[in-house]
Amino acid sequence: MLQTAPVFTDHTVLQREKPVHIWGTCSEEHKIITVSLNGCSVQTKPRNQKWHVLLPPMPAGGAYILKISGQNEEIMLSDIMIGEVWLCGGQSNMEMALINSDQPDSALASCEQANVRLYHVCKRGYFDEEFFKEEEASVWQIPDREHCANWTAIGYYFGRLLAEKTGVTVGLIECNYGGTSASAWISREMLESTETGKTYLQDYQNGMAGLSDDEANQAYLDYCEYQQNWEKKSAECYQKNPEISWEEVLEICGENRYPGPSAPINPLRPHGLYDTMITRIIPYTMRGVLYYQGESDDHRPEGYEILLSCFIRQWRKDFQDETLPFLLVQLPIHGYPDTKDGQNWCIIRQAQEHIYRNIRNTGLAVILDCGEFNEIHPKNKRIPAERLYLQALKEVYHLQDENTTAPLFRRAYPEKNAVRVEFDHIYNGLELRKQSGFELCDSSGEWHPAEAEIINHDILIKNSDITLPTGVRYAWYNYGDVTLFEKNGLPVSPFQEYL
Repeated sequence: MLQTAPVFTDHTVLQREKPVHIWGTCSEEHKIITVSLNGCSVQTKPRNQKWHVLLPPMPAGGAYILKISGQNEEIMLSDIMIGEVWLCGGQSNMEMALINSDQPDSALASCEQANVRLYHVCKRGYFDEEFFKEEEASVWQIPDREHCANWTAIGYYFGRLLAEKTGVTVGLIECNYGGTSASAWISREMLESTETGKTYLQDYQNGMAGLSDDEANQAYLDYCEYQQNWEKKSAECYQKNPEISWEEVLEICGENRYPGPSAPINPLRPHGLYDTMITRIIPYTMRGVLYYQGESDDHRPEGYEILLSCFIRQWRKDFQDETLPFLLVQLPIHGYPDTKDGQNWCIIRQAQEHIYRNIRNTGLAVILDCGEFNEIHPKNKRIPAERLYLQALKEVYHLQDENTTAPLFRRAYPEKNAVRVEFDHIYNGLELRKQSGFELCDSSGEWHPAEAEIINHDILIKNSDITLPTGVRYAWYNYGDVTLFEKNGLPVSPFQEYL
């Protein structure tokens, strides 16, 4: 039997101007496989009943027929477009469906005019009969109200902007899963290559200690039943009282056991979704990756930069593209009543910025101003999508340079009894919307509120009680005021610097 990989169906979008990977399986009688598209044919000999071809780069166009033929057997896939392909990865904020985002009706009213298509990678954490049934049912979808309602909201808005700008079809591969650590999207071998990765594996092994796979899986199934009831109860609590505290929720609903026990079927386990989702689409040819994740690694923020760099290195290797662009969404402000003054998210934001500065072919969408208090899932997904789009224009398509990247800290130095801070990516000037969020560190290491003054494209930060400041920072909290912007509306990325 001759088959393509499940990701290839009618309405597929293939990447323009790059060699395109097409692959699948076949039975032993197929000695030669021929793949034809847009007047080009490539042949290959299967190995171990698997076949793989590389089509030459082609310009945007379509609709075409993709024909795969073997020994007296042929597959014909119709309405194939060649355009721009982006993978939408991460956790729940990337996963949020258009129908659940802010003002979905206005987007859905015109969605059929969008030159965007989408493929959902099967969202299951382990292989079983249901996995393959769901995968078989997952096909490339064309935009209509029913389909688009369940597409990633950020991906949809990004894809629509990009399609309008480039004039070509944009294909989105939705490969995300709520509540996931970056470690879930990295192979075991890559995790074992760093001490940070090993800590995630050790956590899992500790959780499995003394349990057989069957016992651990049953414990996870019991957890799922418990947690489903807990989520229902907690939703009712928030519906009755949106201002209810976390402690009150726990008193009413009992313990929140998320993310559940270690088990081979827990999708949040280290390398779990790499094994069951990423491997199903490797090595699909694409332009780049949109990645919105980090919330679920806030318990170990110091290791996030290493984890994220491993993630990028892993995917570039697997997708056979060492220059594959990654556009990262920097975490916004967010806090619950008991965590708003924390600083774990600050460290993750800084790690995301460091990746942008130090790893080539990356972008950073700063959305500090898009967060909400007591709500980890802000509904307005247009702004994150627009800022990812601006990063794509600059870092990937080189169509626009100015007004695309948020101001980033360049350097700080003492000036009289104050500290002057300089920035990269100032196009029009700075705008201070409120006098808060700035701090200076004294000689004893204590941080104190300070005031900021804009001087040309710099800011001068001072506190009359601190004559010899030893450090300076801005927005160094999980949740708080966002006060400093470029005049184009992009918020300044948070920073902390010791002098």
